[in-house]
Amino acid sequence: MSDEEAPLVVRTEGGLSVSYKGRLLYSGREPERLPRRIAAACDKGPARLHLLPSPLLWHGVAELLGGIGPGSAVLCIEAEPALARLARESLPPELAADGRLGFIESASAEAAAAAALGLGDFRFCSYAALSGGEALHAELYRSIAKALGAGLEAEWRNRAALMVLGPRWARNIFDNIAALPDLDLESPPRFPAAVAVCGAGPSLEAALPFLRRERHALSVVACDTALGSLLAAGIRPDLVVCLEGQAHNLADFTCLGSRSVSLLADLSSHPASFRAVRGAKHLSLVRITASPFLDRVAAALGAAGVPYLDSPPLGSVGVHAYYASRALSGGPILACGLDFSFKAGKSHARGCPALLAEERRLSRLTRWPGQFASSFRDRTLRLDAERSGGEPGLLSDPILLSYAELLEERALAAARGGDAGLYDIRGLGPGIGGQRITLDQAAELLRGASASPAPKLEEPDGAASRDSARTAARDAALAIIRGEIGRLARLRAAMHGESPIGSGEFRRLVEESDYLCWGFPDQGRIARRARARGDEWPQDFLNRLVPQAEWWALRLESLEARLS
Repeated sequence: MSDEEAPLVVRTEGGLSVSYKGRLLYSGREPERLPRRIAAACDKGPARLHLLPSPLLWHGVAELLGGIGPGSAVLCIEAEPALARLARESLPPELAADGRLGFIESASAEAAAAAALGLGDFRFCSYAALSGGEALHAELYRSIAKALGAGLEAEWRNRAALMVLGPRWARNIFDNIAALPDLDLESPPRFPAAVAVCGAGPSLEAALPFLRRERHALSVVACDTALGSLLAAGIRPDLVVCLEGQAHNLADFTCLGSRSVSLLADLSSHPASFRAVRGAKHLSLVRITASPFLDRVAAALGAAGVPYLDSPPLGSVGVHAYYASRALSGGPILACGLDFSFKAGKSHARGCPALLAEERRLSRLTRWPGQFASSFRDRTLRLDAERSGGEPGLLSDPILLSYAELLEERALAAARGGDAGLYDIRGLGPGIGGQRITLDQAAELLRGASASPAPKLEEPDGAASRDSARTAARDAALAIIRGEIGRLARLRAAMHGESPIGSGEFRRLVEESDYLCWGFPDQGRIARRARARGDEWPQDFLNRLVPQAEWWALRLESLEARLS
């Protein structure tokens, strides 16, 4: 880089500023005054990550560190190489020694997320620009701040879900592992043509005639809640996706009667989901959280040849159904019923269990009480014209909108990777990352894309092959359960003082048996703190861990006896 392109530190009235590319990056008069004022106005709340772009001469950073709340930290980022060198050279030693301050030279949201992880455990991300260097890459910095904020929000949402449902998911996973020999799992199907992903939102009703008319050119993948609406319209899906860990969604399958349908259910789904449906069974393995236990399960299933679809945690069955469709198809995907919004008094399409249950309660004095109650909850909000797709009167809530954003993120990432597009035929609702088209345009798309018939799922293999698969599944299930029994035996012996082990070995056993702590709100924080403090574990954590290990040891021994 030539001298003309290098930043210059210049003395101005009241302090030092920086000249770069023909402009001053601090004020020409009292350059430290504005950064200090901005720093003084920072969010004083606890557990905040303060993202600071382009720190330059570090004006205001000491004041920012002095004003942040407990558990908070400051992450400085610089995407301009010349300014990054200046910041490194100008960093005061007292700031460099402060463990609450981080500095990275990057233009990557991933690098920022990794650096933030090393600074602490945060609840929110705030953004403060203390210098004019931010303007050189303002859009980039703000996109990184947005990505960090969304990542923290998703992490806490997942943490809350794990605290509430984690123990149930863990029980389901082990029960389903013990049932593997009886499930006769088949490899997930492949869909060479276009796929319609159907959620249970009200927009599904308008799409039903189109789906029925174009069924010859479409594969249909349905969320479990949408099954009743589709069957009532004479459409039997090629695949039904189930993600529910509780028993609530079992009512979705009562509409089948004696009919069969192919099911893709997760290993964490309620075990009765596999038994409630006749037809081919397919397995997904959602990585509910970063888990050594789930890594071991995936490795054991893969080694035994048990087929499954690996999946990230997506929260919503609709987003999960899109992910599965994208993984199983190379063609365009049409989205309908994935509304993430609704109108007052009607949350689902006709034929869904939520509406059918309400219909059974109707009387002269009782009119849709549950539907209207869901329309006026505390966090329900009215969508503006931009987020409603132009449909007036649409309602949603923060959770539904977060699922829409997650689907949009997945769809845009798939498009950047060169996959066939997502087409939004809902006609309403917040954006989901797909091109909005009408049903007539969708019909034209199908005629131009492919006229091949919807693929048929593979028939089960012969009896000999099924017997071999059952044996392999049984062996894999026994290996997983016996491995956990042995791990728990060592952990219990250490906690009871029967077989002392080193602190590093104890930490490894706790972290490897992470499902014991899925219901603990402080699981990740305690483990990180223990690692940082030389494997010193809080007594209250150990007091909770002991009964969990005892209960799971008994549970796993009963599952082993069932398999043996």
